Amino acid sequence: MRVIGLFFVSCLLLVTSARAQEVKVHGGFLKDSLGIGVEGGYYLAARYPSKLNILFPDSTYNFAPFEYGRKVYFPTRTTQGESYDSVIYYLSTFEIDKVQTLSLPVFQFNDRDTVTYASPVDSIRLIELVQPLPDTLAVQNLPLKTDTAYQLVPFLFNYPILVIIGVVLLVLALAGWLIFGKRIRKHYRIKRMEKSYQKFLTVFTQQVDHIRQSFSPGRAEHALVEWKRYMEHLEARPYTKLTSRETMRMENNETLGANLHRIDGAIYGHDTSVIEPLEQLKAFAHQRYSKKLEEVKHG
Repeated sequence: MRVIGLFFVSCLLLVTSARAQEVKVHGGFLKDSLGIGVEGGYYLAARYPSKLNILFPDSTYNFAPFEYGRKVYFPTRTTQGESYDSVIYYLSTFEIDKVQTLSLPVFQFNDRDTVTYASPVDSIRLIELVQPLPDTLAVQNLPLKTDTAYQLVPFLFNYPILVIIGVVLLVLALAGWLIFGKRIRKHYRIKRMEKSYQKFLTVFTQQVDHIRQSFSPGRAEHALVEWKRYMEHLEARPYTKLTSRETMRMENNETLGANLHRIDGAIYGHDTSVIEPLEQLKAFAHQRYSKKLEEVKHG
């Protein structure tokens, strides 16, 4: 039994060794030195059988002591069943160690487990921008530089404050509209109604005055059309598309029907007694306007 156990362990080690030899990983820094906060390139490459499922670290991987900035991935190259993948990570560091090291892995995903292959550890030297001063250096011998020239400092606009102010104004405007929006809409609707009625009243009165001075069927027809247009705009009903008889049926108003009939007689029969029915139409428009205005004010 001991011999069988040793044989099984030996076979397992051989299989593990063979699997490990299937994937070859290389990696290292593109330069030998790096400044604090400056991006530097680190390449990671893997050669493996194309049947394997190999993944590289992404932005969620912990690159400590370095910080991930971006990466450039190169397309997979496959030749005779062997694939080659490579990627360049652009990393930066804010650590002050003079020498910093890094080793990145690639992952082989199987049905039941994951195998990790690490690249050889590579090191990079930190560029020191400020040289340390000896403790015994006299004050008068300090390497100080004097420069009284004016240095233009670029203006930095506080965009976060601008965004906050914009959001506050937007919220206040929305709250104001929700509270006072109905009153505002009602106010402007009343103003439009008043302006529209005054315009109709001015034009219609001028047309009636012209007819009173000199009657013509054309002037009577223009006055009637002006009245129909205003009533159509006021009540959203198709007055301009209806005949006098159809208008009378729609309104169910015999007095209105009689006035329209007299105006039609003046247009087609040259009857000059058209002033009174036109004044009646103006009074009818005023009555409907007043009723509509009250509905809007108390609606």
